[in-house]
Amino acid sequence: MNATTADIYEIAMGRWSRRLSRNFLDFVAAPSCGSLIDVGCGTGSLTLAAATRYPKARIVGVDLIPDYLSEALLSAAPNVSFETGDASNLPFGDDSFDTAFSQLLLNDLEGPAGAVSEMVRVTKPGGRIAASVWDRAGGLSFIRLFLDAAAVIAYPSGDELRSRIFDIPYQSEDALFDLWSDAGLRDVDTATLSIRMDFLDFEDYWQSLLGAHSLIRDFFTGLDPELALQLRTATERSYLGGKDDGRRSLVASAMVVRGIVGE
Repeated sequence: MNATTADIYEIAMGRWSRRLSRNFLDFVAAPSCGSLIDVGCGTGSLTLAAATRYPKARIVGVDLIPDYLSEALLSAAPNVSFETGDASNLPFGDDSFDTAFSQLLLNDLEGPAGAVSEMVRVTKPGGRIAASVWDRAGGLSFIRLFLDAAAVIAYPSGDELRSRIFDIPYQSEDALFDLWSDAGLRDVDTATLSIRMDFLDFEDYWQSLLGAHSLIRDFFTGLDPELALQLRTATERSYLGGKDDGRRSLVASAMVVRGIVGE
């Protein structure tokens, strides 16, 4: 059976985004009722976590990839609906929601500021806007294990890959603070949240890694077979840390920001 886009996302990131969702919702501190929108909802990790936490709220998940939404619908809650839509052009009128949030999306967009502007537009005055992004360079150790090895073994292309993945617009809490402030939001606050990524063994880790970022997958599959084997072996040695194969728990950090729409 061929893996769908949603299958790959679930193995690579969906299980971790579900884990992050709990901490992120604590940070967002949305009102327990009203209407909420999850922008770039993917397979629905955050949307469904919010539905469980806020059973009296109306929650809408929006994503541009139909395959993700089909997966999300398999676990839909009574107070949740999903719609296809672009984060930079949300299919809703002004002041439609009490809270808007987005998890792990902004650094994958060509125009993050436009998406934030849309979140502000569809949120009522006094409503909350929040987002999270992975701290790729400093807080995503499962990717760094591979990229640091690639930078040495497959130099210079591996070094260029590392730069491309780490060279993203929002690499600090200060950058997120400025993005929110520039959007006209008030009472802006930032923080860093951490979770554990638990892997059954190296093969579990490897499948997650190759699905985590298309640039990583395309880079590795395009390598000469002998060089690819050297890189996989080096990554495996880093994962094992001199011990037998088996479970490992790696730290992953995300930076978060929230603010209030002006009256």
